[in-house]
Amino acid sequence: MILGIERSMFAVRPECNDHHLYECYRSTNDFCKRLVSNMIEGVLNIIGKGTIVYDNCSGIYMRQMGCYGNKWPTCSGITIQNGLNSVIKEMESWNALPLLKDWMFHTTFIGLKYEVGTEIYMYQVLWSVPTPAYPEPQVTVSVNFYIMANHSHPPHYPVNVLYRFEGYEYLHRLSMIFRPKWLYDIFDMKTMMFQSFDF
Repeated sequence: MILGIERSMFAVRPECNDHHLYECYRSTNDFCKRLVSNMIEGVLNIIGKGTIVYDNCSGIYMRQMGCYGNKWPTCSGITIQNGLNSVIKEMESWNALPLLKDWMFHTTFIGLKYEVGTEIYMYQVLWSVPTPAYPEPQVTVSVNFYIMANHSHPPHYPVNVLYRFEGYEYLHRLSMIFRPKWLYDIFDMKTMMFQSFDF
């Protein structure tokens, strides 16, 4: 019998170049080191994810998030109204872009959904291009916003904001840079469909 330390087949894995996947580790120690490193990196991203600001009017903490630096409520301070105000501020930032200066939008609260430890606030934004010929637009483009507040997180933790364009399943994050082309593509497609109908 050969004397020596037996190694478990579960503790030895082939090496992998990707350091972010938990499946790619050689030993339990490597797994733990990578896990702790990823957790610390995640915490630093949360801390660096916008400045915490105290809003004197509402008495709650807000975070500046996204590409435009708009204020969003934290997990402990979100309400239907301040969520709506944050979505409107984000839409005003989109509307300030040169390609969308003629566009108009309207934001409404759709509903509140509860999941395990999480509240999901849902809003709909309708975009349109009114013209003198058609002051009431024939075609609109809707964007749905989902603000998720997890109440198991600390009170200053940022909410998770996702948005989705109508006709698409892909959810965009607030940190992604908005492209006006996304609205134009949907608007042009719906305009072509509307013009093909005979009434």
